[in-house]
Amino acid sequence: MRVLLADPPAKGTRIDDSYANLGVLYLAGSLQSAFGPEELTLRYLGPKHDLASHVEAVREFRPQVYGISFTSKAAQRSYQTMAAVREAYPEAWIVAGGPHPTALPDHVFEESPADVVGLAECELTFTELVKAIAGAGRPDLESVRGIHFRRNGQVVCTGLRPFVENLDDLPFPAWELVDFREYPGMHLKRQPIESSLLISRGCPFHCEFCSQPIWKAQKPWLRSRSAENICEEIELLYGRGVREIYLSSDELNFSRRWALELCEGIKRLGHRDLFFQCNMRADKVSAELAAALAEINCWLVHLGIESANDRVLKGIGKKVTVAQAEEAVRLFSAAGVKVFAFMMLYQAWEEDGRLQFETTEEVENSVQWIKRMFKRRHVHYMSWQFCTPMPGARLHDVALRHNLYRGEPQAVWASFDEHSTCMNLPGISQKTMRRKLKKGILVKDWFMIRSGGISWRHAWRAWENVAALCRRS
Repeated sequence: MRVLLADPPAKGTRIDDSYANLGVLYLAGSLQSAFGPEELTLRYLGPKHDLASHVEAVREFRPQVYGISFTSKAAQRSYQTMAAVREAYPEAWIVAGGPHPTALPDHVFEESPADVVGLAECELTFTELVKAIAGAGRPDLESVRGIHFRRNGQVVCTGLRPFVENLDDLPFPAWELVDFREYPGMHLKRQPIESSLLISRGCPFHCEFCSQPIWKAQKPWLRSRSAENICEEIELLYGRGVREIYLSSDELNFSRRWALELCEGIKRLGHRDLFFQCNMRADKVSAELAAALAEINCWLVHLGIESANDRVLKGIGKKVTVAQAEEAVRLFSAAGVKVFAFMMLYQAWEEDGRLQFETTEEVENSVQWIKRMFKRRHVHYMSWQFCTPMPGARLHDVALRHNLYRGEPQAVWASFDEHSTCMNLPGISQKTMRRKLKKGILVKDWFMIRSGGISWRHAWRAWENVAALCRRS
């Protein structure tokens, strides 16, 4: 059985290629566990290609199954890629998965030649699908739970597959398929060879802007791995030369007790040359946890603050206050851990069916607040981008109901970058929105210059900032 798992070709596009695709690597690991080496020939085709070289690699490999995983931002590129693969190698089964196909499976069938769309979490689903295709005769796709597929011009859905209850039961990602030197990783880092590592899936909260179609497809919304299982994978990555790891989750401190257990497990590994980054929630930070993170060389935490206005935070369902954010950054700073603050401008939501949104005055308040936090050395880096509707988020539905999208949603997703104005808000001109964006970009860049830690493999980001500052519309 020949299976090729792919990212959309990112060369020449704005599609992020900082890391190998963890979702695809988990599929590869599950396939390797289910098939013996004499039964399976597997390849991972990463994002470091243009369309022509991607298609040529598919033609040379001659897969029976071609699987591609993509987000909404990469949807148009992925549709183009699937069409080119179909034309170049029509024998392959084309399977689409990932956040966008899960959120909008019908859109995938309308816009691409995909034979099958995998829904939500697909390790077990994809393995069953490959086994069905590998069998004799016509594949029995109706027996594979968790897919949509075409039959006689109609789309058939087999329903959602229940989530894997114990994430420790899943095989590790197929890390041997990855050359870590090919991926730049985060633009802020301490070590040159870096990787991300998934420690939990999902989030118990439901913020307006957050798109999580895969892990919010059903309950439970949050599952975590054991500290022992995570540490085993950390040791594997360390043995492959990785010296910095992004502990990937929506928030490491969904449970302070679990977070402390993980820190203790990592500490016992004894790798003093290994550094970490992670995401955190502001309302679940303690001095003990901040100290524990510092002790394992977690030098940077990414904190979803979003806005310095309690009205906005309440409206978008963040369930965090500005006071809690201030206390969290103070605690991290006191422990010697740097803080990266996720900030967004011009957020929108509904109250009793009526559109609400962040005002220009509130945006300016966020700018002044983050500057004060930097002056106190409590915040060291920040992001600054427009709030953007994406499929799977409640904001997407709000944007459709109130006609907020600037153009067709598909075109907005395809052209989206962090400096794009994707929504029209009543009474706020695009000129005003862009002025506030540029002000925040200057603040963000000043933070980075002063705080250091920039990876020069991401030097192109500086040009994007310059382009955004020069853009007039």
